[in-house]
Amino acid sequence: MFSGIRFKLSVVIFLLIAAITTASSFVVTDILYHFIQDELIKRGFSIGSSVAQSAGYSMLSDDSLALDNLASKLKGSEDDILFVSVTDKEGKIVADSNLGMKGTTFNVEKGKLLRKKRDGSRVWEYKGNQKEGYVFSVPIVFADRNLGEFYIGIGTESLVAAQSVARRKIITVSLFVLLIGAVGIFFLSAFITKPIERLSEGVSKLSTGEYSGEIRVVSRDELGQLTRSFNQMAQLITDQKSNLERHARGLEDAYVATVKVLATAIDARDPRTLGHSARVARLSVLLGERAGLRYEELKDLEMACLFHDVGKIRTPDSILHKEGSLSDEETLIMMKHTVDGADILKLVESLHKHIPAVLYHHEWYNGKGYPYGLRGEEIPLFAAILSITDAYDAMTSARPYNHTRTKEQAIGELRLYKGQQFAPQLTDLFIGILRTAEDAGVRAHIEA
Repeated sequence: MFSGIRFKLSVVIFLLIAAITTASSFVVTDILYHFIQDELIKRGFSIGSSVAQSAGYSMLSDDSLALDNLASKLKGSEDDILFVSVTDKEGKIVADSNLGMKGTTFNVEKGKLLRKKRDGSRVWEYKGNQKEGYVFSVPIVFADRNLGEFYIGIGTESLVAAQSVARRKIITVSLFVLLIGAVGIFFLSAFITKPIERLSEGVSKLSTGEYSGEIRVVSRDELGQLTRSFNQMAQLITDQKSNLERHARGLEDAYVATVKVLATAIDARDPRTLGHSARVARLSVLLGERAGLRYEELKDLEMACLFHDVGKIRTPDSILHKEGSLSDEETLIMMKHTVDGADILKLVESLHKHIPAVLYHHEWYNGKGYPYGLRGEEIPLFAAILSITDAYDAMTSARPYNHTRTKEQAIGELRLYKGQQFAPQLTDLFIGILRTAEDAGVRAHIEA
């Protein structure tokens, strides 16, 4: 989920909206702050200019009472006015909102100079008495005479309060925008990524062979063109796959037919063994089914059975066609057919999987078989199956070196050698097959 393109796209868009919203909030807050600050400075200069004219007239008339009254009333007129002071040319206070300062030299801790006008009016940052604000200085000029300075301090409480209110509103709006943006992102990302998800699903199904039909094209943009191209490619791949499967089936059928012809040719060297490999293959497939082998395994088992005596191609006719028992030397030559068969199969890589069954189908469960004396579970399953079915068909067929046995006699031999020559569990399964009605039909088919 968290690694999908939809999640990543949503995160990117959300972060982008958050960044834009945050940046906008800072910009708007800063603009608002400077706007309010500019209005406050304009107000300070306006008050200063108006009062400076009245103070000039009172100073010329030496009306100290009028100046004190002016300073006192101005200080009480607005809550954010911190102080009011009038000085003469030497900086001595002639009127102040704090009567105790009268007659002293004006001395206020001023900070950074913010603005200076052509008429000499100035404004500074002010920090004093645990309050912040601005100090305004306006020259008192009357009848072209410079009489002194008018000072007024205005606090920034209103500026800070307005800024706080604005910040809260901006934060509220920003959070609302982010919430709306998140909801919009969810639907937008779904709309954008849905075609990509359909393409991804189509590719996955195509790779596993489950693809069918076409992916619906819902847009005319690049994604729509990509979807159309994918549909064309998928159809081409599906057609090619069908053709390959058809050719593969044809090759497989031809391969099986060739193997059967080869097995028949091998058996035909001795008229008494004609059809032996085919009968062994049918019986082995029945036993393999009863043992729980899958379809593909049964096909491989059938092929291995058809090849199991391929090594007899190298066995001299004098031994294959000999009437009566073989000598010890002839028996050793006959026993080589398993190794010879494995050597022949080694020449073709696709036949290597059949080598174990061909090489070991004469091994005994007790380890007394040939060519290597394998025992028990060391013997591959296909070889163990082939050992039983090969022996059964040999016992129930005419051979120069033994007499033909009936089915019941052959079953008796299987029981006798169970656990010695033959794997016990497989032997019981095979005898069960021979006892069923199904076997009667199979034997009738084989013998026909």
